[in-house]
Amino acid sequence: MSARAETRAREAGAPESRAGWRPSALQVIVALTAAGAALRFATLDVQSIWGDESATIALVHRSFSSMISHLSSSESTPPLYYSLAWVWTKLFGTGPIGFRSLSALAGTLTIPVVWACGREVSDRVAGWAAALTVVSPAMYYYSQEARAYALLILFCALAFLFFERAAVRRDGRSLAWWGGFSVLALLTHYFAAFLILGEAAILARRLGWRRVLAPVAAVAVTGIALLPLAVDQRNSGKAKWIEESSLVSRVGETAKQFLVGLYGPLQIGTAVLSGLLVLGALWLVVTRARDAERDRARDAAIVAAVGVALPLVLAAGHLIDVFDGRNVIAAWVPYAVLVAIGIGCAAAGRLGAAVGTAVCAIGIAVIVATNLLPGYQRDDWRGVAEALPGHAPYSRVLVVEQYGGSPVSVYLGPLHAPVTTGVNVREIAFAHLRTRHTSGAPYAPYVQLQAPPGFRLASVDRNEAFAVSRFVATGAQRVPVSELVRLGGGPGSEVLLVR
Repeated sequence: MSARAETRAREAGAPESRAGWRPSALQVIVALTAAGAALRFATLDVQSIWGDESATIALVHRSFSSMISHLSSSESTPPLYYSLAWVWTKLFGTGPIGFRSLSALAGTLTIPVVWACGREVSDRVAGWAAALTVVSPAMYYYSQEARAYALLILFCALAFLFFERAAVRRDGRSLAWWGGFSVLALLTHYFAAFLILGEAAILARRLGWRRVLAPVAAVAVTGIALLPLAVDQRNSGKAKWIEESSLVSRVGETAKQFLVGLYGPLQIGTAVLSGLLVLGALWLVVTRARDAERDRARDAAIVAAVGVALPLVLAAGHLIDVFDGRNVIAAWVPYAVLVAIGIGCAAAGRLGAAVGTAVCAIGIAVIVATNLLPGYQRDDWRGVAEALPGHAPYSRVLVVEQYGGSPVSVYLGPLHAPVTTGVNVREIAFAHLRTRHTSGAPYAPYVQLQAPPGFRLASVDRNEAFAVSRFVATGAQRVPVSELVRLGGGPGSEVLLVR
């Protein structure tokens, strides 16, 4: 062989040698799932159990029949998650790790499911979809919260996967699986219905209504069966707090949640930067995606848009206003697939990889920073409990903000609200939490320094997440509850008797 021929041969083989070893699709998803599991389970007890989680604990401590009967008065979601959590806690306990591990498992399983959704387009899109799920601050947050949302996201992701397959393969098996997981999603959260509607409309247009009638009927029957419970829960007023907040602010919070999670350092800046990167990914869909990729992106965009827009329209029209970022969070799955198509489409090249890497970097930075900064975490009732001294031979009173009694009792044990107009105690503690601030760092917790009559300030335990002020007296003093409520922050404060 001549020297020129040898040179040509080496040049022809250069790309392959430079590329070296590349992981298979299976190796990629195994590695990403393992990383997601490690991230979720290793930090499961970093943050305190907060108010909503304490409501779940109160339910699963009941008998199964009592738990189901109390759903209408204590919750605003269907019974499937609570039924599974009831069984789960009997096996793993109600400590923070055992209690939250059901959601952590659901959040971890969501990673390969979203990967499978992306693989309906290509292996490259699948990898990016899974990577986005691993480091999404919102997906991480709900994977560590003992509520229904992680399970909702998992079931909606499975339904979306089989929706994708049914839309392309047009087979009855995929339709049946789509219907089954849609039923499970609806049994987990009512807002799954909005995603199901978008998927059903696309399937009906592609396959005809006759083909989708059976799975849609199964979902409809499930919805009808849930209707009496939904009406009772609506009438109980548990979700009234949503209507009392500004719809515009809720829309902004929802967008931020999709981008960088619920709350974190520099959230406005990180959300704007992440939003610009997502717009770049959408631009890549429009300008560089192939027809097949663009078709899948369009389906994902429609499902995500319907899942968010329909409840928003109902809220704006004052028909049923329960629009909230938590309630529409399952739309994150088709949103993530849409973004992954942009950064992972065949012609995205290095630009797509750069955009995807930057989005993932922001996500992991937010997760790490939030775990390091207590002020950005869930309400720290564990810290409040630890700030109080151990067992005392006399009665004590703890004054907390509204709805604080339930989560703090997780760490202090059963507490009792005084039923009289006054209480005889030797020690009074006032606890205040930091206040979240949308456009910046949280406001520092208020420190109570005014002593009730007959008491003196004994100690103040304060950090960026909470402040606990303790007052003691030389002997038992009778203090009016109204005075404690006034000092504790006014109407809504809870006065709890700690024995």
